[in-house]
Amino acid sequence: MKKFNLLFMSMSGEMLGGGQKSLLLLLERLDREKYNPFLICPTYGNFIKKVEKLRIETSLLKTGNLRNPNIFSFIATIRKLIRFIKQNNIHLIHTDAPRQTFYAGIAARLTKIPLVWHVRVSKPEIKRYDRTLNSLAQKVIAVSKAVEKRLEKAASQSKKTVVIYNGINLAEYGPQHPMEKLKKELGMDRDNIVIGTASQLIPSKGHRVLLEAAAQTLDVFPKLSCIIIGDGNKTYRQELFDLSQKLGIEKKVIFTGFREDIPPLINLMDVVVLPSTHPEGLSRLLLEAMASSKPVIASAVGGNLESVEDGRTGLIVNPEDVDSLSRAILELVQNEKLRHQMGAAGRRRAEKLFSIDQNVAQIEHVYEELLCQNM
Repeated sequence: MKKFNLLFMSMSGEMLGGGQKSLLLLLERLDREKYNPFLICPTYGNFIKKVEKLRIETSLLKTGNLRNPNIFSFIATIRKLIRFIKQNNIHLIHTDAPRQTFYAGIAARLTKIPLVWHVRVSKPEIKRYDRTLNSLAQKVIAVSKAVEKRLEKAASQSKKTVVIYNGINLAEYGPQHPMEKLKKELGMDRDNIVIGTASQLIPSKGHRVLLEAAAQTLDVFPKLSCIIIGDGNKTYRQELFDLSQKLGIEKKVIFTGFREDIPPLINLMDVVVLPSTHPEGLSRLLLEAMASSKPVIASAVGGNLESVEDGRTGLIVNPEDVDSLSRAILELVQNEKLRHQMGAAGRRRAEKLFSIDQNVAQIEHVYEELLCQNM
């Protein structure tokens, strides 16, 4: 059996968010009898360290800014990529960000190998580049129908885009994680109902809306704790701290910073909330919550409407609507039976649509189609 060399290019060498986590899960389960993977990132960090443990060769290569590209730097980067492709006999490139796709796409064209562009967000970084990036890719993977819709205007007459939902390692999530010790570590009241979210600390994730809704809910339901997992911009993080103090709920809100032990932390929550103010591609948090048999509350933006069945696996609320979010939180924290019903339905949905095995099989099928065409 012929073994194919695949080059993966990611936007960061750090574990910034769901994109790196999704790629890591793919690399862990890639059929190494068929495929020999390589990884290129612009910087070194925790993500690369994890990939190196899989005995995958990694390299660093910075790519220039798409808004104001330097022609000399651009040519030098393309040359380095072409040299890498030839030296390692690369058969296919898989990218997950616009900048990497632009540079890799040109190098792929010049070396006559296929490129797969994996699109994870439903709102483009630079809208006018979608058509260019689409033209450079032989196949485009959209993580949701919301993302596919973004690409409709950029698509050529030939059908390039395939929707492949993000995958979750279902075995990692569930009630096997003890909660008492973790609650004590975080300084939570043992009997409190816990709501929470996990994401980068960036404004589009709606942390402000969550804090304001939590403050309203606490007026009616004081036995509530709120946990916010993640790190990000220091200024924004301080603004969230200050807001919790202004609202008088600082003793009820726990900011954990960056954590890698996401499955037990989700298991700690009674309700998982994603109050995004901007369109999501397909949030891993919602999939992880459902895999953990937790009810979810999400705003009606982007792929959230595909992952959550409103009224069955969770509740959908209007974005930036504090009152609507507060009512949804109150409905679930006051009804244990409903939480269990929605959590169980969420687990079934995760098993049906969002398993990592299904995700990897579908992506490998894309590779096989392109590689067969190129032989």
